Amino acid sequence: MHRKDIKALLIDDSEDDALLFERHTSGMDSFAVSLRHASTRQQAEAALAGGGFDVVFCDLCLDWGVSGLDIMRSAREHAIGVPFVIVTGASDEARAIEAMKNGAYDYLNKAHLSTELIEKTIRWVLQRTELERERDSAMKKLAELSVTDELTGIANRRRLMEKLAEETGRSTRTNRPFALMMLDLDHFKEVNDRHGHQAGDQLLRDCAAALKANLRPIDLVARYGGDEFLIVLPETDMENARVAGERMREVIKRLRESCNTVSIGVAVWAAGDDVEAIMSRADKALYEAKASGRDCVAGAAC
Repeated sequence: MHRKDIKALLIDDSEDDALLFERHTSGMDSFAVSLRHASTRQQAEAALAGGGFDVVFCDLCLDWGVSGLDIMRSAREHAIGVPFVIVTGASDEARAIEAMKNGAYDYLNKAHLSTELIEKTIRWVLQRTELERERDSAMKKLAELSVTDELTGIANRRRLMEKLAEETGRSTRTNRPFALMMLDLDHFKEVNDRHGHQAGDQLLRDCAAALKANLRPIDLVARYGGDEFLIVLPETDMENARVAGERMREVIKRLRESCNTVSIGVAVWAAGDDVEAIMSRADKALYEAKASGRDCVAGAAC
């Protein structure tokens, strides 16, 4: 039977206990355990910092001026996410249970150590680790979906408002500018009327992808609603925002022969602005672009 390779760290100041542990872990049916022994605090900290372990077995009572619980807490403070199993004497079980309440996955009593018990503990730790990994992945996906526009795959209004609040706060602290670009597809209703809503949806997806592909990593493009997109451009003044706006206008025009043109309004943060103020100026600039014949970029004065 194939045995799963496991890397384990034993933190214990007793060489006799380490030899006992090594004997138990070397005879397992399910796991081929590579056991590293840290017999000093310095060795333990270096090993934990190096990472790569599937499980850490840590003696609760150490002769180093710190306990196993202290070692575990320190690892968590340094974002070392390896699972800990506390190893304790018969009189320390209450403290071992306390360690579990503080994040240990399990505990083992030295008086009852056996190959079967340690193997069972490793299996439980791996199962719990996998369940937590799946949970974290699902939570991350849910978090991404909550700020993603379902149709286009770019940021939605919720994420846009978060980004605007972040940039407004940053500009207020640093007095550095950021620009807001409001884009509206010209005569978009005609696309739906002539070619159907599926064609309109595809056009929105194409526009979103093209805009995102032509922006910097620090920029954010979001679908604000309908055929309207907003772009947040950190560290950008009006001159550069207009240049970016002209680039976006050309990007949309080149998508396909039947594609609508786009009108763009640009506003730049000014001292005292809140989110509502800069959005209002960008909206006013967009109205000016529409009133000027569409397919152009208009900048709002502060």
